[in-house]
Amino acid sequence: MSTTQKDTTPPPRWIPITLALTSLASLLGSMILLGQGALISLTLFIILFPVTLINLLVRWWPRHRCERMRNEKRWKRRLNFTAAGVMVAAAINLFAGVNFFGTPLGTTLLVAGTLLLPPAVIMAILSFSLGRADVTRTVLAEDEHLVFQADTHWAIFLPPIQLITLCLLLLMGPFGLGGEVIAAIIYLAVLPGMMARALAIFLNTEVSITDQRMITVTGTLLRRTRVMTLGEIKAAGIYRTFLGRLLGYGKVGIICHNGQSLKLPGIADPETLRDMLDPSGQKVSSSF
Repeated sequence: MSTTQKDTTPPPRWIPITLALTSLASLLGSMILLGQGALISLTLFIILFPVTLINLLVRWWPRHRCERMRNEKRWKRRLNFTAAGVMVAAAINLFAGVNFFGTPLGTTLLVAGTLLLPPAVIMAILSFSLGRADVTRTVLAEDEHLVFQADTHWAIFLPPIQLITLCLLLLMGPFGLGGEVIAAIIYLAVLPGMMARALAIFLNTEVSITDQRMITVTGTLLRRTRVMTLGEIKAAGIYRTFLGRLLGYGKVGIICHNGQSLKLPGIADPETLRDMLDPSGQKVSSSF
């Protein structure tokens, strides 16, 4: 009887060496070349440098630990490494850029680190959010049964996608330096916050209806859990844009008897949630 052993041979060493040399070559090319060639080299460096760090992190992690993980944990592990690689790459570039400030190398590294900041923030939030456990299951009573769980619609990412499209148009269109400055402001100041909000709503929002209560969980770093009995809810309504009507999503507003209100944005199939919450049976819906 023969037994088969798993291949524990580590990945070839030439992969990280090749990535590192290519990253260095692209960095030198961004300083030596002019015009479009410099832009292409800088873009390659921004991509290849984090990939090199991610590859090194994966090689450093003991493989026998990875083999014991389930597929779900392996995907989370890869996401964590990706987030760590992008964050470390941004930090190294910014730190080195400050140290070599005033030189072509320093300018290139500062630009690369600055451009990597938004992806680093977004990847960190994504990695952190996917590691969260389902809060709803932990607050259910023994005699309580889950009736309905609302989903968050993918259209919550449309505003960040529109911003990215606007940045590309400003960079590629005939807007000159003014367009580039506006695109940089949007990319560095507006886009990370809007993408972080979209990720927080999409990944960290839980809206559950049981036979006794309504349970909502919102927030990213500090998650807020609200639990109210169905009898506390006075009315529920839907607020939608034209695009929300077209794609089937909207914001559900809830009013309680004590005067408190709650708004849940980006809910898919909001009519079902509204009908389950509104005790009066009045189907309030508005567009804006």
